[in-house]
Amino acid sequence: MLNLMVNGLRAGYSTMQAMEAVSKEMPSPISDEFRRVVQEMQIGIPMEQALDNLMRRVPSDDLDLIIAAINVQREVGGNLAEILDTISHTIRERVRIKGEIRVLTSQVVYSGRFLSLMPFVIAVILWLINRPYMMQFFNPETRIIGITMLVIGGLMILAGYFVMNKIASIEV
Repeated sequence: MLNLMVNGLRAGYSTMQAMEAVSKEMPSPISDEFRRVVQEMQIGIPMEQALDNLMRRVPSDDLDLIIAAINVQREVGGNLAEILDTISHTIRERVRIKGEIRVLTSQVVYSGRFLSLMPFVIAVILWLINRPYMMQFFNPETRIIGITMLVIGGLMILAGYFVMNKIASIEV
C-alpha cells in the first residue's frame, strides 16, 4: 500500500489521488478502508478527520505512523513520497527483526519446556526402575516432609518455566 502511494506521489498525484489509487488497486480489506477515506473527503470531511476515522476503524501502530506523517507533511510541507518510503522501509525492517527474534527466542521457549518436563520424566523413570527409592517420599514416617519437598520442587519448576517464558518474550 505504501509503495503504491509513494509511486503515485512520485508520478505527480496528489495525496487524495494516491489514496484513490490505493482504493482501486489494492485487495479488499485495505481498498475498502481507503475507498471510505476518499469518499469521506469527497463529501467535505477534512483529510485529518477522515484519516482519524480510519485510525479509529483500524487500530495499528504502523497506520498511526503513516497518518501522523501525512498530517505533519500537510502542515509543514516536504516530500511526502520520501517520508512514506522511509516509513515503508522501517515497517519492513521491524517485521524482519520480529521474525529473527521469534526464531532466536524459540530456542529459549523449547529449552524452558524441556527443562520443566525433565524432572517429571526422571521421576517416572526412577519410579519404574527403583520403586522403593521413589516411595520414600510417601513413607508414613516422613510423608509430610516428602510431600512438602515434592510440592516445593514443583513450584520451583513452575517458577523457572515462567521466568524462561518471560525472558523469551521480547517486544519490538
